Amino acid sequence: MPEFRHLTSTTQINRTWIYSELFPLCNQLRKQKGSSRMLEGRSLYCLFYEPSFLTRTSFELAIGLLGGNAYHTEDASQFYPVKTPNHIDNVINILASLRIDLVVLRSSEEGVVSGAAEADAVPIVNGGSLSDHPTQALADIFTLNHELGGVDGISVALVGRLDHRNVSAFLRCLSLYDNVTVNLLPFSGQADPEVLAYCRNQGLKLVVTSDIEALRDVDAIYLNGPRTRAHAQLLKSRGSLDLHIDRKFMSKLKSHCVILDPMQRSGDFIVEVQDARLAFYRQSENALLVKMALLADMLQVQ
Repeated sequence: MPEFRHLTSTTQINRTWIYSELFPLCNQLRKQKGSSRMLEGRSLYCLFYEPSFLTRTSFELAIGLLGGNAYHTEDASQFYPVKTPNHIDNVINILASLRIDLVVLRSSEEGVVSGAAEADAVPIVNGGSLSDHPTQALADIFTLNHELGGVDGISVALVGRLDHRNVSAFLRCLSLYDNVTVNLLPFSGQADPEVLAYCRNQGLKLVVTSDIEALRDVDAIYLNGPRTRAHAQLLKSRGSLDLHIDRKFMSKLKSHCVILDPMQRSGDFIVEVQDARLAFYRQSENALLVKMALLADMLQVQ
């Protein structure tokens, strides 16, 4: 049986499943490299009410590489009469009647993702809601595990826009581990207080700082950029966004410190150096592997 009928929240994830099922399958898929027919005849629908690049593309590629078929809409509000959860059950039932096997749903409207799961007509994966993004968190944790050899006992810095679903999901996932310290460096927006309270209760050590020098001592840096380029320019004009990733900056970090960025760099942080510790593209490849493994697990084909 799969671990989840629906994956709607990062809080559903547990370490036993991660290390006994998901990550071993990710590593197997990495070694195989090419495509397979593992999910031949299966179909996935990306029902996105907000634009997406990496999440939608990697899910579509994931099922395609496993032999299945992907379909999508990236602005579903133009095609379906739903901007509230009142009708999401109808949309999900329509997709189920069309023999879609799994739906990846992105919506920041309150109750849409949970309403889709409650319809229970087809497995639902949260592809990004207002305050959560479980598949991004799994990709980030898989990257840390692969780059550092483990997650227990590490120190991580979260830098940039912290009032964001990527950050909230990543923090929840980090709270599964022992003796982890997280340094929060907000350039824009504070991390969700409810998420911080949850993580502290789980034993995650959280330190809020404005000192960029704190990055010298961490094992991993997680960048999360501002909402828009205009927002980034506003922050720069106020002197609150000033992180140049150049040779001087990299020389101050630990030799094994890895830098992650889930947002597909768009000028939010200035990167002026090539360095093996910049794991941006390995992180996106890992996102593909995680989604391939997740689909195989949820559709009970391995």
